[in-house]
Amino acid sequence: MVKSNLLNRLFPRKDGFYLVLLVEFTLFIALLGAVPGYLSIQANAELNKRQMEELSNSIPVLTLLSLLVLLYISWRITPKARKRLDEHAAASITSNSGEELAAWREITSLPWRYALAMTLTCFVLIILPAFLITASQSDVQTSPFQPGSINSPTPIYIFLGGTASLLGSVILVVLLLDRFTLPLRSILLPIEFEAQLKGRAGASINGRFLSLILTLMAIGVLLIAPIGYRQTVDVRYGGIDSLDVFREVQSQTILFGLLTLLFGAVYSYYLTKSVSDPLKELISSFDKIENSDLSVRLPVSGTDELGVVTMQFNRMVSRLEELRNSLEQQESKRTRRLAAMYEVGRAASSSLDPNELLARVIKVFTEQFNYYHAAIYLLDPSEKWAELKEASGEASSILKQNRHRLEVSGRSLVGYAIREKSARIVAIASGEKQRFDNPLLPRTRSEIALPLIAGNRVQGALNIQSSKESDFRPEIIETMQNMANQVAIALDNARLFQDAQQNIREMRAIQQQYQLTGWSSFSESDEALEYGVGDESGDPAKKIDVSISLRDQVLGQIQLESNLEWTPEKESLVNAVATQAAIALENARLVSESRQIAVRERMLADINSKIWASATIEGVLQTVAKELGRHLDASRATVELNMDENS
Repeated sequence: MVKSNLLNRLFPRKDGFYLVLLVEFTLFIALLGAVPGYLSIQANAELNKRQMEELSNSIPVLTLLSLLVLLYISWRITPKARKRLDEHAAASITSNSGEELAAWREITSLPWRYALAMTLTCFVLIILPAFLITASQSDVQTSPFQPGSINSPTPIYIFLGGTASLLGSVILVVLLLDRFTLPLRSILLPIEFEAQLKGRAGASINGRFLSLILTLMAIGVLLIAPIGYRQTVDVRYGGIDSLDVFREVQSQTILFGLLTLLFGAVYSYYLTKSVSDPLKELISSFDKIENSDLSVRLPVSGTDELGVVTMQFNRMVSRLEELRNSLEQQESKRTRRLAAMYEVGRAASSSLDPNELLARVIKVFTEQFNYYHAAIYLLDPSEKWAELKEASGEASSILKQNRHRLEVSGRSLVGYAIREKSARIVAIASGEKQRFDNPLLPRTRSEIALPLIAGNRVQGALNIQSSKESDFRPEIIETMQNMANQVAIALDNARLFQDAQQNIREMRAIQQQYQLTGWSSFSESDEALEYGVGDESGDPAKKIDVSISLRDQVLGQIQLESNLEWTPEKESLVNAVATQAAIALENARLVSESRQIAVRERMLADINSKIWASATIEGVLQTVAKELGRHLDASRATVELNMDENS
């Protein structure tokens, strides 16, 4: 990974050239996997002079040719991936699902496709030619102790060691490419989940583990098998002591066994790390999700089943985040609607003046919903016209100045809502014939009219117009209808309050007139209506005058003089006494008036009883004259009956 970081510093642009460079860089590192096979060839193959010359001349050329062929192959198998990377580096990437899918398929299949190409190329251009060269220049081994001769096993050692080197390099290429191309896979990862799954072309976990195990077994066999065969040939045809052969077999077996274990451990580490790292990231991401962090996304680090799990995980988290955002938006909209209803209710309860109430309600509609036009129409006394009382928008002032009104029986949504006592909605205003097309509101695209109903009485309608088509959703309509009902109730309360205030004013005027009539029978000059205590000081600065008033009717006045200053506490005391005195005076007047009425009623009853006690006309006339003169202190009383029409 240090080398990878070095490449990232040298080539920060992740373009198409970087991909080819990364493949070639991986190939050079993978040559380390050929070390065990090379050591096996060095330990077992005994090249003669002709073989050394042929191999020295051909192997470098063949190796260079193989590298060029592999470079060409890496270029040919990644055209779409390189193109998308170039576009990404130039910040001019375009949305093309076909190219996106092809590039994703190329980058995910790159490790095993390149490994397959590398196996065929190196086997055909390096191992097979080296085997044929050594086989054609091979010597024949003979021994005085053996009856026959055999061909030199050097070509077999070249073939086995070369195959072991090739397998070691190939498996290392697969592991390193899968690791190093992770940033590029993140860049080329399709946005759509289906494209991610469809374009995934990497080997499965089972296939990778099975390939690793079989390859390690094959490498072990290819490294160990030549040792025993070579030592057998040396014993039979070389005349070497068996003890020396045993020691050499022992040392070579231990060496190549350790090399096999070492490379197997390295390969296993990289392979298991490609499995364990995504699992660790997945577990860590689950912890973040548990803490309500739904912004976490995992890089698709694998092209196997773990890659599928990562894709599924990212899609699940994306859907959870979308669901949460959707719920938050719905909750925000619901909260906004409730806030608007609360504001309308607060405005309705804060004022009993209809004009002020309507102005506040329209202001709430404008601030909370920001519609093109909002208006409230109220029925006139004849209930034939709906008059505009308050509106918002550019044309509101003109409409109010012109005293705009709509006929209830006419062609308008407001008239329909009032007549039918139900909401009328137009999703597309241009296609609706049963609406009033106001020239002052040319940008109306959808409209709604809601009746203002309090009890069974329709007071008017709420009219909302929007500059967007189909802008009134069911939840918005329900909210507005509730707000319209609140406005209707508030208007009804304001009407009842004004009626009550008018009745109170009338009753107060009657009471004042009654008090004025009742007190007018008392003369202001009458000494019985004035009372004083003490002597006048003549100093106006130490006097205080307090009116004796009841229900805004002044009955009299209290004048006080003192040698001390009048403090606010004293003035408050005098005012309280004046109030109580006004009540007491009124009560006394009422009692006196009641007594007078009782005396008159008693006198009338007494006269009536005596009149009804007389049985003759003369007796009745005499009784009337006598009783009226006596009770009214009259000096003379006359009662005359005259049936003459001329008199």
